[in-house]
Amino acid sequence: MQTKQKTNGNGLGLTDVGTWYCTYYGDDWTNVGGMRYAPTLYRPLCSNTPGDFRTYKADDTAVIDFHLQQLADAKIDFILYEVTPGGLGGYRPAMKPFVDNARVVCTRIKVWNEIHPWKIRYAVAAGAHPDVYQNDPVGLCMEREAQEVYETFFLNPEYGGEDNYYQLDGKPLLVYWGDPIGNPQHWAGYTGNKAFGKRFTIRYAGDVRSGTYGWNIYQGGTVVHPEVEVVSPGWGHYTRAQPPYVQRLSGDFYQCCWDTVLNNPRPTIVMVVTFNDYLENTAVWTADTAELTDADKWMNSAGQLQPALYWDLTVANIKALRGH
Repeated sequence: MQTKQKTNGNGLGLTDVGTWYCTYYGDDWTNVGGMRYAPTLYRPLCSNTPGDFRTYKADDTAVIDFHLQQLADAKIDFILYEVTPGGLGGYRPAMKPFVDNARVVCTRIKVWNEIHPWKIRYAVAAGAHPDVYQNDPVGLCMEREAQEVYETFFLNPEYGGEDNYYQLDGKPLLVYWGDPIGNPQHWAGYTGNKAFGKRFTIRYAGDVRSGTYGWNIYQGGTVVHPEVEVVSPGWGHYTRAQPPYVQRLSGDFYQCCWDTVLNNPRPTIVMVVTFNDYLENTAVWTADTAELTDADKWMNSAGQLQPALYWDLTVANIKALRGH
């Protein structure tokens, strides 16, 4: 008999649903996050006002509150902050604005959870790759990041304290993006202080290996695993013109990923990659893509632009996952 691992999700069925959530966005969407990558020509829906497709700043509380409403309506249990470029533990301070924006989202989650029955929790995905750790041992980088997450996110009363942080197997979840083979080995072999890292359920992301939390960057799609399965609408790394590039195929690739989940024993967690990463072409939240020149426009099988195509698929498949 399948049993659910201990989480503090909403408990609607055997499986929780999470989604990566990006806080890159500032005034200039042609230079997202100041990272000098390809222009981001997506225009997401930013409010309940029909036709309100535009760019936004990631610390805009009105937009954040609108996102939380959509996540709750879809019955998504938690968001995973995509702060893997840096900004935690003193590493790569130029990326600290991404972390600061995530903190604003935490304050809005606290407000949301105080007055709504469907709770939205958060966890952090930190960076454990050469751009972040540079000359430090990987394990030291991971420990320093874990300390900041534990002390200033997990325990922070301004964010609602421990219960608003997503927990797996009785500990807060912390995901490290980088080498999904090397990083677990580095952590296991690290002989320095692990006082903070040991307080987390540590998991990894980096590719589609079984049991990792993202991304689905190859044509094979979702990998079956008892703990976590990742569903993705497509993928394209910044310029999109260079491989690997996973086409959206009018939603067929995304539906294929969900079909793998639905046709196999349910995992503990399904991760959607992503709610709003328009930089890497993995977003599912409703957007106007009419101006895209470097990625798939969001067209349905009839060849018509459909801004809500991937969100509609997300909502429908979450309902199928939970049997209603």
